[in-house]
Amino acid sequence: MPPQESRRRSEHGDDGDGADRLSGLPEELLLQILGRLGSVHAAVRTSVLSSRWRGLWTGLQELTFRGAAVHSVKAALAKLAGPALNILEVGVEEQVSPHRFTSLLRAAARVAPKKLTVTGDVGLEPEGMGTAILPCLDRTVSLKIDMWDMALAPPLVGEFIALTDLCLVWCRVDPGALLPLCPRLRDLVLNRCSLPDDMILQSSSLEELVLKCYSDARITVTTPVLKKMKLKLSVVGGDGVNMFFSAPMVEHSIWHYSYKDISLWRLETVSEFLVQGQLPVVRIHLCPIYPYMLDDEWSFDFEQAIAQLKMPKFHVLKLVILAKGHVFGPMVLHLLQIRPFMQRLDISIEEEEEKTCPIDCTCSQPNNDWTTESVALTHLQVVKIDGISGRSHEVDFLKLLFRSATMLKRMTLSLPNVVSPSSTRYKTIRDVFKECPNVESMGVAKPRSEATESRVAWVGGQLMFLVAARDGVLASIGGARCKIKLMKSNCYMDIEGDGMSIDK
Repeated sequence: MPPQESRRRSEHGDDGDGADRLSGLPEELLLQILGRLGSVHAAVRTSVLSSRWRGLWTGLQELTFRGAAVHSVKAALAKLAGPALNILEVGVEEQVSPHRFTSLLRAAARVAPKKLTVTGDVGLEPEGMGTAILPCLDRTVSLKIDMWDMALAPPLVGEFIALTDLCLVWCRVDPGALLPLCPRLRDLVLNRCSLPDDMILQSSSLEELVLKCYSDARITVTTPVLKKMKLKLSVVGGDGVNMFFSAPMVEHSIWHYSYKDISLWRLETVSEFLVQGQLPVVRIHLCPIYPYMLDDEWSFDFEQAIAQLKMPKFHVLKLVILAKGHVFGPMVLHLLQIRPFMQRLDISIEEEEEKTCPIDCTCSQPNNDWTTESVALTHLQVVKIDGISGRSHEVDFLKLLFRSATMLKRMTLSLPNVVSPSSTRYKTIRDVFKECPNVESMGVAKPRSEATESRVAWVGGQLMFLVAARDGVLASIGGARCKIKLMKSNCYMDIEGDGMSIDK
């Protein structure tokens, strides 16, 4: 046992010799400690510890300024004593004029960072009109500028000879003037930037492109080695999308258009998905419009929207319909008539609560008799509908699909949990499937709770209703009640007193 006096010294923590062992560590370790502080401001504050720490931060290879003023950042960068930086991140929280922003970029260029990020969301100074001139960042590999309404111009001389990744957000920029100065650029992101009326995006090295903007301009994209592309356009003019796109090597693409009104329905977005080795997919999001939304200047028809797709021969169509009680059959029929070649149709009907459209609504007028029509969907093989509840117009739509898709192999319905097996709507849907015994069909009811999951299935017209619970599966097959107990190694089924064991 240690002496009593020794224990007392340990309890009071004064058994050290007072030496500053931390400051005695090698400089490389001290720089690692400073780097983990997360900001230049925190690193500079360590100078008060001892003379050993004073100015040590100037040897850091990665600097982050958060909420800094432009003059403070410039002053700090001027003190750097080490070699060129690896990473420089500057978050500005003050209004900045293009002239001051240019001076900030020049200060950053002098420390030649491999990765440079400059952000600020407070806008320009009141006298902030003008253009910021980008310096020639000949060592920078990755550049991101996120400055609200900041106009950027390319350097007067020189090129971005090392730049491979460029991201511009909320800026005003002309890619046609900037990209020729980026001979090694591979990844380009233009996010909500203000672009010229006639934008030309041409690059012989670009492999990935993300473009999100308004499409009231003509856009020309020529990228011979582009492999991956995501484009999101907000269509703000009556002429729709005006784009020329040439990328013969593309393997994965997403086209996303935001529209205004189409007749009763508002075409909110149209997205195209192309992945090499998979069927092209088009996803359309629709919701009903209201009188205050009507504006002929902003109206589009389906033909115009579909004609602007870059993959007009898509094979998978996904519709998201916010129905709000409206009859959607005529709208979907019209869309199928435009492109009747798809192989798979996925429809998601979104209803927060069951509603009924007004009596005088255009979707239910007597002259709108779509229930007897059909369209030759000879390629359609798989249909999935989520949210169907068995209302009369939904049943009419199911009949239309069965009547039109003569090669249909499988249909899956997802029913709301309010549709019980004893309800009239449920029986009506079941009768429709009984008329088509050659179609493999499955109905899935949404679970009433986390512990249960209801499933309704029709196989060749034979009804099977399942309720999966924690202790097994309650089932009804052809009217016979049964209980299926699920175990680790087998499945035990008991039908009217008879039992059998089935190995998994």
